[in-house]
Amino acid sequence: MDRLPVGPYKRLQRSGVEIPWYIVSFDKNGRCQAPLTRQDLVETVLGGNYTDIILFSHGWNQDWTAASGLYERFLEGYQKMKEDRSLTYSRPFQPLLIGIFWPSIALVAPWEAGPQLAGAGSCLDEQVEFELGQVESLAEDLKAANVERFYELIQQKTISADKARELAEVMEPIYATQCDELIGAEPAPAAEEILEAWRAVAQLEDFKDTSGDFSEPASASAVGLAAAGRLDFLDPRNVVRVATVLQMKDRSGVVGAKGVGPLLQDLLSAKRHSPPVQSPRVHLVGHSYGCKVLLSALCYSDAFTRNVNSVLLLQPAMSCLCFGQQVTASGGPGGYRRALKRVDQPILTTFSRHDIPLRRLFHKSVRRKVDLGEAQIAGAPPSRYAALGGYGPAGAEEDTFATEMLSAGVKYSLGPTQRRIVALRGDAFIKGHGDISNEATWWALYCQINEEGT
Repeated sequence: MDRLPVGPYKRLQRSGVEIPWYIVSFDKNGRCQAPLTRQDLVETVLGGNYTDIILFSHGWNQDWTAASGLYERFLEGYQKMKEDRSLTYSRPFQPLLIGIFWPSIALVAPWEAGPQLAGAGSCLDEQVEFELGQVESLAEDLKAANVERFYELIQQKTISADKARELAEVMEPIYATQCDELIGAEPAPAAEEILEAWRAVAQLEDFKDTSGDFSEPASASAVGLAAAGRLDFLDPRNVVRVATVLQMKDRSGVVGAKGVGPLLQDLLSAKRHSPPVQSPRVHLVGHSYGCKVLLSALCYSDAFTRNVNSVLLLQPAMSCLCFGQQVTASGGPGGYRRALKRVDQPILTTFSRHDIPLRRLFHKSVRRKVDLGEAQIAGAPPSRYAALGGYGPAGAEEDTFATEMLSAGVKYSLGPTQRRIVALRGDAFIKGHGDISNEATWWALYCQINEEGT
C-alpha cells in the first residue's frame, strides 16, 4: 500500500447499503499515523446518519495484512450468519466500522510461531529480519550503556546460568513497569525473580496451541534440564520472547490511553450537524492485547460525555483481577474496574480452557517468583496475574454472571442488571487463542447490537 487512505479503507456493500470501514493507525507511543483519516472519520460521523459504530482492535503479532484480514473475516462471517439465519434488527441499523492498527508485529510471545533460524529454509532472510525487529524493539527500553552487551548475550546459541543472570540484570528495565491492571500491586521483580519466570516457562512441556498458531513443543531434554533448575539449555531467543510479553502489554496500554482514548472521546462527544438525530451507539470489540487497548481507551479519562453501548472482549490477555473490587496490596480496585460504569450493557468477556497461552503461559511470563509458587486450586486461577481469557474474571464475584457461551439463536439477556460482567465460558466454541471468529462470537456481538432499551 503506497499510503494510508485518507477516507475509508473499504466500503462494504450489504443488502444494497454501503458501509464505510475505516482503519486508523497508531505508532507505539499512541500517536496517530493517519491524522487525515482520523479527521475524515470524525467528520463522517458528524455528517452522517449512522446508528452504530463498531470499533475493533487486534492483538499481538499482527501486521497490516493480518490485522485487516482478521477484521474482514470477522465482518464477513458476521454478515453471513445474519443472512443464513435471516436475522433482523429491532431498530434501524446503519453501521460504521473502525479497525485500529497498532505496531505489534515485532513482538512475539514465547508460545507464538515466530521464525526459527535453526533449520531455516528459503525464508531465512525474512526470519532474520523478524528476529532483529524483536531484539531492536527490546533494546529501545534498556539503559544505553547495556545495549551492546544485550546484543552480545542474546546472539549466543545457548546461555549459561551466570550469563542468564547477567542478562536478567540487563533486562530489568523491561520488567520494572508497574502492572496497570493491578495498580501499585507489587514492586518490580529482581533479577532472580526474572530468572524464575524464564525457568517456569521453559519447564512447560508443550507450547503448542490447538489453533495451530503457536510454536512447537519444547524438547524432552530441555524440559528435563529445566526441571533440574539449570539455565544452560536456554535459547536466548526464547528469553527475548518472554520479555516481549511485558513489552506488548505496556505498548497496548499506551496506544489505548494516548491514541484510541482521545479518538473514542471525540466519537462519543460528537454533535450531529442535523439534530435531533440520535448519536450512534458505540460497540467495542477486542482480541487478546486488543482488549487492553480498548479498556485503556475507555478508562483513560474522566471527560467522556456518555457511555459506550457494549464491550466484547475475546480471549483478553489481561489479569483476571483487572475488574476486581479489592485486589491490590493496599486494598484498591483493579486498574480497569472503572470500565464497568462506562458501558451501558454488561461487559461480555470470553475465556476457554483450550487457550493454551492464556491458561498455562501468560502468568508465568509476566511477574514475580512469589506468584509462580502459589498453590493451584482446581478450576481457580493459579496466580493473581493469571489471564482473564484463560480463567475468566476474579475478585469481582458480586459483579459477575458466569455462563456457558451460547450457540447462535439462543438469546443473551443483556438488559439492565446489577451484574456488570458476563463471563462466557467458550470451551465448546473457542479451541485456541486465535479462534475468535466463529458463529458463537458473531452471535454474541449480534445480541449486543440488537439489545433493546440501551
